[in-house]
Amino acid sequence: MIRTLIFGAIAGYVGKKLYDEGKLTEFKDDIVARYGEAKAKLDEQRAETGTVTASSTPLVTPSVTSSRPLPN
Repeated sequence: MIRTLIFGAIAGYVGKKLYDEGKLTEFKDDIVARYGEAKAKLDEQRAETGTVTASSTPLVTPSVTSSRPLPN
């Protein structure tokens, strides 16, 4: 537990220094740009294949379960 606290303190200190220097903003901007490119590419692929978008289909299909309680 002590190691976790020490590691968390070090990570917080280093993270604060990176934030203050503005290096995390560059990283965030890069991630956002890559996400936008990947999303546009995926939308293009879906349009080419005629696949239904994820928002119109459920991720989890309902299943039938028994009404019996589970054993303890």
